[in-house]
Amino acid sequence: MPKLEISKVHDAYERGGECPFCDLEEAAESTYLKSFQHSRVMEPNVRVQTNRMGFCPGHYRKLYNGENKLGLSLVVHTHLQYILPRIGAALDAMVKAADGRKAKEHLSAAAAPISALRDSCFICDLLVADMERYAFTLLYLWSRDPEFSAVFRASRGFCIPHFMVILNEASKSMRADRIKGWLAATIPLMKGSLQRLEEELHAFTQLHQAGNASPGTDAERTALGRTLQKLAGGRHGPG
Repeated sequence: MPKLEISKVHDAYERGGECPFCDLEEAAESTYLKSFQHSRVMEPNVRVQTNRMGFCPGHYRKLYNGENKLGLSLVVHTHLQYILPRIGAALDAMVKAADGRKAKEHLSAAAAPISALRDSCFICDLLVADMERYAFTLLYLWSRDPEFSAVFRASRGFCIPHFMVILNEASKSMRADRIKGWLAATIPLMKGSLQRLEEELHAFTQLHQAGNASPGTDAERTALGRTLQKLAGGRHGPG
């Protein structure tokens, strides 16, 4: 059984918001980024993974904007040493593929190792494992803790990406009848939340109509950011 993260899940639900799992992921990502600004970046077992995987464009950008550019330079240097032979082989294969039959098909296959580099990220993999563990914890609490079930029913559901993460975990770890019960509790939250956001977002657009001097409510002013969070995950401004 995966490690349970009961206190973290409870804390996320106490904060409220459109998706508690966005808070959990944001906190975990912040912890990883900070750790890579300090000694962890030089740990041998971490270097083995970062040499092989590197980071995605988004995490490279966040690490670069941090404090420890020397540490990042060392990590990127050894990662570059690791991937240079693989990139070189892929580039040579691309030249050969372009000269043969079915050049486009073979060129795509030859370029695949280079394309895969963009999707390889040590921090992203850590976050995937974290979110699966949080999803397992959520389902565990929902199944076994009546007090948490009440908190869950009073929430706003999840953003769509995290809903899919939890649904996938439910399909792996819950019996069919339990999945049916969880969906019966969750689907109304999702539908109600999306409908509420549609109404709040419409009200926000009306604030910008000519002749409307109303400052709007807090819910209306933050509707766009919260709607983007519900659709795509992550925070987009206050609210």
